[in-house]
Order: sequence, then C-alpha cells, then structure tokens
Amino acid sequence: MCLPPLVHAEIKLSSDWITERTCTGSSRNTEELAALQRGLRPRPVCTQTEVEKVEEAAAKSAAGRSAAMSRVEPNRRDFEQHRGFKLQIDGRQHYLEPIGFMTKSRADEVCTPSNFKGQPTYRCNEGQRHAVDCHILIFNEKFEEVGYHRIMVKEPYQFYCNGVPAVGVLNASDNLLLTTLQYFPIDRRHAGTVAEVGQGWSRMTVLLRLTRNEDGQVSIEQDDVCLGNPNRVETIAEARRKLKKCGSSRN
Repeated sequence: MCLPPLVHAEIKLSSDWITERTCTGSSRNTEELAALQRGLRPRPVCTQTEVEKVEEAAAKSAAGRSAAMSRVEPNRRDFEQHRGFKLQIDGRQHYLEPIGFMTKSRADEVCTPSNFKGQPTYRCNEGQRHAVDCHILIFNEKFEEVGYHRIMVKEPYQFYCNGVPAVGVLNASDNLLLTTLQYFPIDRRHAGTVAEVGQGWSRMTVLLRLTRNEDGQVSIEQDDVCLGNPNRVETIAEARRKLKKCGSSRN
C-alpha cells in the first residue's frame, strides 16, 4: 500500500512494530534447563511485544461489546481481529485495530451460535440472527482505548463482515483515513466448494475523520457524502480517485 507524505497523521504497517521481548530467569546452562523441565525451577518471565499488547487490549474491548459466544471457547465472547496499524495522530503515538464481532442490540444480549450441518445458518439459539459488523478501535501509547467506531453499512439485508483488507491515509493534515471492509449476506447460499469461496462477497470503502480531543479521546466520524453508502469501491486507490473527482465537482 502506497501512502502519501504525512504531516499530522501517519499509518504504518505492522512491520514497523517492536517485536522483541525480554525475558528474565532464562536457563543459563543444561542443569538449569533440566531443572526447569522437571518443574524444579520457575519458568522465565517475558515481556509482551507491542503487537501482543495491542491485541490483548483489543480483545478486552471487543469482549465487552460482542453479543456472540465463541464456538471453541464457550465462556468467551466471539470476535475476529484483523491486521492493525501503528497510528500517529497530531504527532502522538496511537494504535488502530480493525475487529469484527456481533454488535449487541442491548446491553445484556447473548447469542449462542446454533449448530448446523452443511450450509451455515447464521442463527443464534436465542432466536436472533448471527450477523457481524466491522469496528475500529483506537488505543493510546499506554494501550488504553481512546476511540471506537462501528462502521455503518446501510445494506437492506443482514451481513457478516469477514475482513478489513486495507486502511490508508487520504489527507494527512486533516486526519482523514480510508478503510475498506469486506462482507456477505448471511441469507444467501454460501460456498459449497473451494472454487466458490469469495463469490457473493462485497467490498466497500468508507471515509473516516479522526479528531484527537483535549482529554486524549479520539472521535471517529464516518463521512459517506461522496462515496455513498453502501458503495462498491473496492480499493483505497479507487476511493481516492472518486473523492478527488467529487471534491472538484463540489468546488
């Protein structure tokens, strides 16, 4: 993904992240290693990497908002984390995490995904449908949540957001971001073979305006005026072209 020169906001891919961890109490010789393996020596204590800290923070935020329960861990709320980014807002370090989960319609909503054979049913044992939205979470340098936005998709059907393929900068000085998400209708026939995977999936790109407030919170505003909602803008580059054309026609 090509990004323009940035002034106030900057998005970087995870390759820039600190991946090293330090450990204390590691085995220094074969005798200490043998003692560790026999349980006679405590295991080393290692610090978390930057990526692990963000993923842990995002999981905590999602767990408090997700209605669905995990199929593999019954006591855990279900969510799917997508590729995150380091984010500079007005010169301050932040982290942006796209994540997918079923939005609660009320504070106490629970969805236990129903078992099925063959085609997925996307139903909950409690009676509602198991739809999934894509969301944006923003954390500060202390990995505290400071911003949240549910990406609004105005389709006439219930859908399952299964990915956020791209995030890019539109205008650095105005803190404008573009986010591409991918989703499919839950009531449509789903892939029965490997060759059919991806058929019926839609992509849409939205414009997000970030504002860092005096208290450190980050407001996220979705602007659909030029791109429309829903739209079929599948890439960041296509969204930039459409927004440039729209801006010229409005001047």
